[in-house]
Amino acid sequence: MVSRGSDWVFGQMLKDVAAFLGVSYNPTPELPPQELIDRLDMVMSAAQRYISQIPAAKLDEHLRNRKRPIRALCYHIFRLEEAFLEVVEDGIYLTYDIMAPPLPPHLRTNADLIAYGRQVQQRLRQWWAGFENKQCTQEIDSYYGKQPLHNVLERHTWHPAQHVRQLMMLLQENGIEPHGALTDADLAGLPLPKKVWDDEAA
Repeated sequence: MVSRGSDWVFGQMLKDVAAFLGVSYNPTPELPPQELIDRLDMVMSAAQRYISQIPAAKLDEHLRNRKRPIRALCYHIFRLEEAFLEVVEDGIYLTYDIMAPPLPPHLRTNADLIAYGRQVQQRLRQWWAGFENKQCTQEIDSYYGKQPLHNVLERHTWHPAQHVRQLMMLLQENGIEPHGALTDADLAGLPLPKKVWDDEAA
């Protein structure tokens, strides 16, 4: 939330913040839809690689100052894209709740999480291959207002990318070099936070 005196606006969308502050802002994503799809596919493959490297005993530990098991973070990376597909394929309303449901009990092992991620990734590839509006100009109903699909796709690319950066951090802090570590060049053009981790307790 951004406030000025008694006035305020939700900070979900930078265009709303810019309008509130009276500054110019172009909300069009820097990367075209095809490039976003390619980056997202890369991120999902990287997530599967890194999950395979996490020691099984650590999956139920919490990552730094969050009350969230590492297992749940791994699930969340892929659930973001599964929710995106439910919206674009089934036309359901994009809510925060559908992106962050409880961790399914059957996703217990590294292999379970990787298999789930691979399934979602394949579904994303199939959707995009058959999707005709490659410019992503249609509008999506979401909890942060009506949005062009292009913008929603960008959001569902940088969000899992940020969590994959956190998986790399987790591995490195445990003395494990991530297989095929993503570089700044790999993620260029995505509106990612500068920091990999927010140190504020939650």
